Amino acid sequence: MNCVVFAIRGSQTFLDWAVNLNSAPVSPSDFLDDPGNLCHSGFLYVARKMIKPVAQRLRSLLEEDPNRSTCSLVMTGHSAGGAVASLLYAHMLAQNTRSELNILTGCFKRIHCITFGTPPISLLPLTKPTTPRYKKSLFLSFINEGDPVPRADKAYVRSLLHLYASPAPGENGAVTLPALKLCKGRPKPKRSASAPVVQSKDWIWEVPPGTLSNAGRLVVLRGKGKGVEVAAGAEEDVKADITCDQELRGVVFGDPVMHMMKIYARRMEVLATRAVTGRAWD
Repeated sequence: MNCVVFAIRGSQTFLDWAVNLNSAPVSPSDFLDDPGNLCHSGFLYVARKMIKPVAQRLRSLLEEDPNRSTCSLVMTGHSAGGAVASLLYAHMLAQNTRSELNILTGCFKRIHCITFGTPPISLLPLTKPTTPRYKKSLFLSFINEGDPVPRADKAYVRSLLHLYASPAPGENGAVTLPALKLCKGRPKPKRSASAPVVQSKDWIWEVPPGTLSNAGRLVVLRGKGKGVEVAAGAEEDVKADITCDQELRGVVFGDPVMHMMKIYARRMEVLATRAVTGRAWD
């Protein structure tokens, strides 16, 4: 597939992190179709500022080679870069707003957005329009299981820090973290009538409700290794599962190692290789 890839970098400087922490929801009026779907103010501010330079760059690419109009445009980014890419993608597909950027939407065959380890962005999940024109447009957000950034709402971060600082339970108990459920219904294994029912003494860590939602179709990447093993490149098996924002809100992801861009890149390479060779996850 012929593509023009527009990648937006994630946080690198102190000012970048200042933008990340400026999460008070504000209206995306004149930027998105739904002005009531309040967005992370820091990410929205950056996305608005990027309209002009992104439009200029895309126009120059089309002027250099008019045949690029037959290509698909892929907006992408990691971490905060993924959040800004998602907002720009939603802006390009907006029906009721006009800017020097979204008038270029029709200059490309299709517009896609693929992000990695992206934090929550808006009150309601950003999705692509349901019109037939965008039926083949992809809006995917890949999330490593354990990566805390896609759950990085303020209340969640405070809860996670409290969890890190909390003493371990007694000898007879352990903190139980809620498991991620899949949105696609799957048959549950039936319990044998003779199987004993184990009474758990574990402590349950309650996850606070989040304010903002994740954008796009959420794909959770799961491996068999632990954080240190994954970072060292020892992982070979990776599985991709579809989930949704509602289910993601109920889990605790707290391994910063899983946010590393190199882990996302390696896992995507594994999945791409398996897709080509037709190998299943063992």
